Amino acid sequence: MEPLNNKGLSRRSFLKGTGAGMGILASSMPSFALENVFNNHNGAVATGQLKNAGLLEQTQTNSLFNQLTSALNFKQSKSEKVLIVLGQVSTQAFPHSVDHKLVNACLAQLHEKGCSNKDITVAYHGPNALASNSPLVKAMTMPEKDSAQLVNVANSDAWLTLEMPKPLPKVKVLEQAQSADHIIYLDQLTDQHGSLNCPLKGLAKVLFDSQSFSKYSDQCDDLFNMNEIQNAISKKVRLLAYNASRFIAKSSMSDVQMHHVHPGILAISNDVKSHQLFAENYLHSVLNTTPESKHNSQELTWFQSGVSRDPMTIAHIEKTIRKSGVSLSKIELV
Repeated sequence: MEPLNNKGLSRRSFLKGTGAGMGILASSMPSFALENVFNNHNGAVATGQLKNAGLLEQTQTNSLFNQLTSALNFKQSKSEKVLIVLGQVSTQAFPHSVDHKLVNACLAQLHEKGCSNKDITVAYHGPNALASNSPLVKAMTMPEKDSAQLVNVANSDAWLTLEMPKPLPKVKVLEQAQSADHIIYLDQLTDQHGSLNCPLKGLAKVLFDSQSFSKYSDQCDDLFNMNEIQNAISKKVRLLAYNASRFIAKSSMSDVQMHHVHPGILAISNDVKSHQLFAENYLHSVLNTTPESKHNSQELTWFQSGVSRDPMTIAHIEKTIRKSGVSLSKIELV
């Protein structure tokens, strides 16, 4: 076998480490490739239309966040620890960073459930620490309360080493991820280059030590399905959310262009693949483009709240999702 030596892990070597049964199955029967095994799921996405409420927008975001998470049956007890992972982060406001209103709504709901700030950690990866006057830090400051712990993992040494099946290299994961009962991931629809944010890569950037993760970077999906990572991280990811009231997307006129989508949409999912699936098709429906059909045998339940007032109709989103080969069930929220 070719030595690993920081070249990344070959597909063959990775499959050997996932267990003899799965390794033999995947290598001897190409039609049962590992991706297809994990590609079957029954996830759900809850979305709501954001009205341009001016000064009441934060209150409305809080209310909508509560409604959508309730539809997904997210439960959290007082004594449980929560890790909130932020995707794109900068000192600038949304859409250059995660929407600070979304972060505030998430924290407000956790507090309503009786969760104390001492049990909440907010983690991100950035070249510099967020300034105290940045929108994200201000959103985490609650009146008459201590703030949740804020961690920039780029400067963190709180990593735990996980032993992986032979011959796979060890992986270091964030200590707070190992100790958390729930992991919540908040991001925006697209990055600063106009590409759709992949939730697994966003999570990996924060939850894994970059040097140890580099050996698995080409097998990100498979890594998250390993038993060791499942127990430490994957099965704890309860919610993924983004606000797409406006976003940056690619344009034929220039490299990137700001798109404003009114009244906007808040999307929350209980499953990573469902989150990615809906985000891809939502973006294609807004831009009126056809997505590649790369999802097979997937079922998606969509809890929809509110009626869109912009040209992007609900029917258009449904049509785009179904064109990708997904079996879609829709439930209207009252």
